[in-house]
Amino acid sequence: MTKPDNYEPPKKWIWKKDGEGIFASINRPVAGATHRAPLPRGRHALQLYSQGTPNGQKVTIMLEELLAQGY
Repeated sequence: MTKPDNYEPPKKWIWKKDGEGIFASINRPVAGATHRAPLPRGRHALQLYSQGTPNGQKVTIMLEELLAQGY
């Protein structure tokens, strides 16, 4: 990607919500929760709140194996 020699990035970047297409609203540059909700309470002392990411799946498998061994 090339940029002009006279390009200077803005001092403060501001996200324009009026997107360039239908997927502009789902690809937003902010992180974190989009709403607040109470977390569900399970029957075990250790709870894992994950969205099924690869690392979340690994931890889930490890916790299931520990539970099977009696921990």
